Amino acid sequence: MSISSEGQSPTVKEVLILLGVGALVVASVAMPGLPMAAGSIVKMYKKRERDKREREWNRFNQFKLHQVLRRLYSQKTIEISEGNNQVCIKLTQKGHSRLLKYNLEEIMIEHPPRWDGKWRVIIYDIAKEKRVLSEIFRQFLTKMMFLKLQKSVYLTPYPCDKQIEFLRQYYGLDKEVLYLVVNKIENEEAYKKYFGL
Repeated sequence: MSISSEGQSPTVKEVLILLGVGALVVASVAMPGLPMAAGSIVKMYKKRERDKREREWNRFNQFKLHQVLRRLYSQKTIEISEGNNQVCIKLTQKGHSRLLKYNLEEIMIEHPPRWDGKWRVIIYDIAKEKRVLSEIFRQFLTKMMFLKLQKSVYLTPYPCDKQIEFLRQYYGLDKEVLYLVVNKIENEEAYKKYFGL
């Protein structure tokens, strides 16, 4: 893999997102001067997937990409290993945590062109000692345009199981949050009007 000496300047966020998809494996000569750590190289991806990811990396300026990678390495956000004339760069646990924070910033619900006729109801009961988490969770529901039905009960017509599961896992709220999909709900016409259905 060769990385462009021209191209755009990569942001830390862009690099972390690409590394979140999978490790970057390149020839050693493509990454001169990067610190190396002992370790094994991950198996190469299938050619089609590898070519696609290579195009994504190729859009970056090589010198500036090196700068970002060095900084991430010094922050222990990535780990770098070398073997068989190849370099493998992947996220550490700290790097994964940082990537999750970026995902949280962008979490939204897609609105499909046609409603499937089902309602998604979120019910949560978070202990008082986790009051801060309860408020954070509520803020995310508000950001994702849920309608508050009652205290700790929110409604949306759009599929959001992945987003809710992501929040549950990230904040350790697996048992405190209930995700329901229902076919009918009282006052449905009013809710349809609210969501523009």
